[in-house]
Amino acid sequence: MFLYCGIACRRKFFWCYRLLSTYVTKTRYLFELKEDDDACKKAQQTGAFYLFHGLAPLLQTSAHQYLAPRHSLLELERLLGKFGQDAQRIEDSVLIGCSEQQEAWFALDLGLDSSFSISASLHKPEMETELKGSFIELRKALFQLNARDASMLSTAQALLRWHDAHQFCSRSGQPTKKNVAGSKRVCPSNNIIYYPQVKVWKRPSAEKLQKRWDWRWKACSTVHPSTGPFLVAHS
Repeated sequence: MFLYCGIACRRKFFWCYRLLSTYVTKTRYLFELKEDDDACKKAQQTGAFYLFHGLAPLLQTSAHQYLAPRHSLLELERLLGKFGQDAQRIEDSVLIGCSEQQEAWFALDLGLDSSFSISASLHKPEMETELKGSFIELRKALFQLNARDASMLSTAQALLRWHDAHQFCSRSGQPTKKNVAGSKRVCPSNNIIYYPQVKVWKRPSAEKLQKRWDWRWKACSTVHPSTGPFLVAHS
């Protein structure tokens, strides 16, 4: 009995150590890619790209669920060349994660304005036909994706949206420039560095939820019945 318990504890410790070791290795690798532009460019050669159009991810239907197809750098360069786009547009991609085998994952939006192309936005129907998929709003397809794709695509969409909204410096008004990984933007005129905001969600306590409900109920009770979200009878 004691021998069995000892073996079980050792196995549990081994798997916990392996999980922690994998997490630390991936974190260190991602940090290296975010800080070293040359290393990030090298990772793009063997990495995988997820495509977006107007912040809508490219998805394919399979067995009543959505799958997020991946494309290699060569496939992406071939696609851009077919639509008359410069391969430099790949520099608009952002790093969104990596696998346990240190395969870097990137996201690229082909529907937003690009600093490397005159005809920035590619035509959506033509791309969907070529890629054999559809650009679908993430909020509509979120519950038909597996957990890994849903988390990764949500991160990618938020990061692409942040870069699209912070193309200019708030102090000088000059265009900002992102690094290769997309982990920051720098204003060349005053060297101000902008980082994407990370908001940690905390579950509110029961007291806070009650206060919010009381406040909303009080606010709704003062609204005219024809315009408020609830029909409130007034005596």
